[in-house]
Amino acid sequence: MLVIAFNSVSRVTEVKILITTKNGELLYQYDSLPDSVVHDNALVTGLISAIIALSSEVVCSFPREIEYEGKILYFYYENDLVASILADIESPFNGNILPLLLAEFKSVQIKHKFHAFEALRYENEIGKNIKSCLAEYLSNIQRNMITIFEKTDLTDYDSLIKLKNVAKDGALEGNIDFLSFEVIGRLLPEGLDKILYGLVIGIPVVVAGNRNVVETMVQSLRFLSPTKLLKVKLWSHNYEKGFDIIGTNDFRGLIPSHSLIIANLDDGIVYGGLSSQYFQDIATQLPGLTALEAYSLVRSELDWIFRALEALSIRAHSKDSLPLEKQMILLKLLEKLHG
Repeated sequence: MLVIAFNSVSRVTEVKILITTKNGELLYQYDSLPDSVVHDNALVTGLISAIIALSSEVVCSFPREIEYEGKILYFYYENDLVASILADIESPFNGNILPLLLAEFKSVQIKHKFHAFEALRYENEIGKNIKSCLAEYLSNIQRNMITIFEKTDLTDYDSLIKLKNVAKDGALEGNIDFLSFEVIGRLLPEGLDKILYGLVIGIPVVVAGNRNVVETMVQSLRFLSPTKLLKVKLWSHNYEKGFDIIGTNDFRGLIPSHSLIIANLDDGIVYGGLSSQYFQDIATQLPGLTALEAYSLVRSELDWIFRALEALSIRAHSKDSLPLEKQMILLKLLEKLHG
């Protein structure tokens, strides 16, 4: 068994939690974000109440999560009460925890029979329940990760190890026009970390723009996948599913999300995907490298995946805890292997 420990609950629960009325009136807040990170409650609650008000007037679905000042804001609406959580993009928390948090608030309310606007009188008890709920949620994530580790077929590990060099060999077949990473950085000033993250855990990448540039970009991005052979289509006049990377100039109807990345070369923007400080650090090292140097860099950086899987394959106890961000990346990778 591979044992992965959370270094500190307080460290990974750096979130803002707000419980409000549907009109944005604040009933309760829990804020463990660093003092240097300031997000105005009134702006957050005003934004949520505006979205809820709009949804009542327009017959359509509305988002349960939005990007907000570099973080993800999740919100949940039930019986005129709104629970929301503001967290880092890499945070293990998501909207699934909000009904649980709202239930904790209501349990204290039912116990003491107070009106929602009197919640501040019971702030300590609500806070204790909220913190307990967050800790239990994290504990469940850890148990789920261990369950996935235990059920992972060892042949998956063996197959993955065999692909260490196969990905490189496949990428080098035939004549390849390579776009330097300095040029890629100019075409996409931000967001290369999202593409790196996506290629590692299996999020499809759509590269859109002029065909000549797109095809070369797709060829170059193949070098950023050292853990598996990618299914690639250099160009298609219409978007097609089933490819790890596909180039096209027609992405109408596609909605970028955590499960679909669109790199629009005309706009110079990467839409969708997941941001990661870990992959941002790798991306900053790419400019000036050749294709093989870039491949080797990513390969060496991601060796921890294989070390973790090696520990898993012999059901060994790991003495060194992976940082939370790497735990989540490994979890996503193992989910795909197991699925």
